[in-house]
Amino acid sequence: MMASKSANEYGFVNARIRGMKSRFLTVGNYESLLSSGSYEDFIKILSGTYYGQVISRDSSTSRPGPEELALILSHDFANVSTNLSRTLTGKVRDFTNTYLEMFMAESVKSIIRGVHVGLDKDEILRFAVPQTPEQAMLFETLVDAGSVSKLIDLIPQWDLRVALLTKFPSYEEFNSTAPLEVAIEEWYLKNVLEALKEFSADEAKRVLDILESRVILRNALTALRAVILQLESRALEQSLIRFAKAREFTDSLKTVNTWRDVINRLDTTRFGQFAGRIARLYEETEDLSDVELAIEDYIAQRVKQQLTAYPFHLGTIIGFFSLKYYEVRNIRSIAVGVERGQSAENIRKMIIIW
Repeated sequence: MMASKSANEYGFVNARIRGMKSRFLTVGNYESLLSSGSYEDFIKILSGTYYGQVISRDSSTSRPGPEELALILSHDFANVSTNLSRTLTGKVRDFTNTYLEMFMAESVKSIIRGVHVGLDKDEILRFAVPQTPEQAMLFETLVDAGSVSKLIDLIPQWDLRVALLTKFPSYEEFNSTAPLEVAIEEWYLKNVLEALKEFSADEAKRVLDILESRVILRNALTALRAVILQLESRALEQSLIRFAKAREFTDSLKTVNTWRDVINRLDTTRFGQFAGRIARLYEETEDLSDVELAIEDYIAQRVKQQLTAYPFHLGTIIGFFSLKYYEVRNIRSIAVGVERGQSAENIRKMIIIW
């Protein structure tokens, strides 16, 4: 009975997602894009994929620059989101709209970091993925604010703006965007948990698994950064995401003194095997950016698993949208990197190939 109800509720959108998922770039596509000898070659290779029809439809030229390409990609994301959302109804549609706020939240974090350190506009927007043309305009407005305080005043969501203003004194005290990023993440998590109240425990568990993974692994990364940079304990505490499902692990990080302490704490969780991989990686490279990429890749793989299991559940929807987000961000990063003549090795560190 339950399986029949799920099939009725998710059957049509599942069929749509199964078809659209075949459009994703392959590992081979990524390797070709990364090895492009020029930006013109990059566009030619990209045009040989699903995005060729997108560029032909929305571009005023056969060779759109990185800025125009970014807008084209946001249009495509908006079209895909709108078309899929139309096949959803009731609580599933409401939840999907709430879940999609994650991509806006991640983009705002990137913009805040960029404005804080004074990056140029193109570099900041490189990692922002607008879902609509209106959101693309908002992101440009936020970047043009010129300071983090003015940026916060321009945030349209009043509850997010209040959350950021509450953390602003900590941002100024530690000269770090971490407290503001925590405010954004906790705002998003609160909204998702509220939306999940309408679903059964079994369905909610699929989503909570992804959220718990994000919080635990990102808090571990924050703690690693704090001990390596020898930040004071209060700075670390202000930089940790609070989430009920990860409370015990998060509290344990407040007393770590070395990077091995962090790994040992992570080893006590269900991510123990992954903790060993992180330890070996850091011992080999002593580069936290490699660890960060490994963590984001691990989360992406867990998201991808949602598309390979029994298909009639929320995981199918969040899995597809999350992977679409990664793909758009990857293309934007490669486009800017190739145009600037960056090496494939350096660009590879900025993308997640799942």
